[in-house]
Amino acid sequence: MKYHLITYGCQMNTADAQEMAQPLQARGLVATGDPEQADIIMMNTCTVREQAEHKADSNIGRLREWKAAHPERILIVAGCAATRWGDSIQKKYPFIDLVSPATRIEQFPEAVAAVLRARWNWEGETSNAFSGAAPANPASEVLADSGNWFGDEHTAYVTIMRGCNYNCSYCIVPQVRGREKYRALPDILQEIRNKAANGQRHVMLLGQTVNSYHWRDEERPLDFADLLRAVDAIESVTSIRFMSPHPRHMRPSVIAAMAESRKVARHIHLPLQSGSTALLARMKRFYTREEYAEIVAQLRAAMPGVKITTDIIVGFPGETDADFAETVRLLEQLRFDGLFAFKYSPRPGTVSAEWADDIAPSIKEDRLKQVLAFAHVDATA
Repeated sequence: MKYHLITYGCQMNTADAQEMAQPLQARGLVATGDPEQADIIMMNTCTVREQAEHKADSNIGRLREWKAAHPERILIVAGCAATRWGDSIQKKYPFIDLVSPATRIEQFPEAVAAVLRARWNWEGETSNAFSGAAPANPASEVLADSGNWFGDEHTAYVTIMRGCNYNCSYCIVPQVRGREKYRALPDILQEIRNKAANGQRHVMLLGQTVNSYHWRDEERPLDFADLLRAVDAIESVTSIRFMSPHPRHMRPSVIAAMAESRKVARHIHLPLQSGSTALLARMKRFYTREEYAEIVAQLRAAMPGVKITTDIIVGFPGETDADFAETVRLLEQLRFDGLFAFKYSPRPGTVSAEWADDIAPSIKEDRLKQVLAFAHVDATA
């Protein structure tokens, strides 16, 4: 029996898909890259941007024929878009066997076990605590850091927290992921050891605001800086990266831990979104352009040669020519080593979706081209 994973969106979705595959692997299913050979297809969806949600929706529609050819097959739709869609996606596509919201990932082993029993009369463990051990994969024996800033097939994706306590006016993540929940530090370290023992020695720590992580042991509260040092001390780990930090939590202690750690990669992806302080306030980002620039200066002073990449949104409601000019000037000043830029699109249920989407498409497109002119470096270091 075989399963096929389809994953949209961020590295955390990749980690979630790997975690949800564990109950399938525990029952003897093996992964396949060919959906036509699969008995189960699991699609992990994204809803951060409208385009990703539309891609997933369209792909579900195309799987109608896959399902009709062998009705005993199982189709699972999970993740952030599944959270937002709720029951409506199964009403639209009745051939879906299980909808698993991102907020219920801990209950996924029980949910998939129920589907397997109902469809295939397949008994077995009704729950499967995620061991963190990577599936056997000869490719994972490659030990040299590939240098990919955002991870690859040799990366051990390790979720340290889920959810977000911020309410950026454009962002739907808090609605579909919930409030922040932090994993116990010993559990995180054990997962990393397990994966490293199986050959995955390049660690990517993941969280919606990964550097807001904190956890209290018996003696004292521990934060993201403590976690970085603890992972750095694991002998079998080769390199450490993390996604995605929030500028507000990029404290001096975190920067110092990065600089002191032998294995933390000299790269950080630090979303900016806009170079206009007025627009950052409308976005509810809780920092100014000057504060962001100071963080970049501190990073470069602590780690000469550090690579810094970022995200930019253009065409946000109310973005004036002056606001956009501020963004361009800050890009010229900071000289990022790479960036991702996006045209604003309203997400249902967010604060900004209630505002007029008042920037003409042609202006958004022109601003996007100007910003992308600064994205001149490949994502390797």
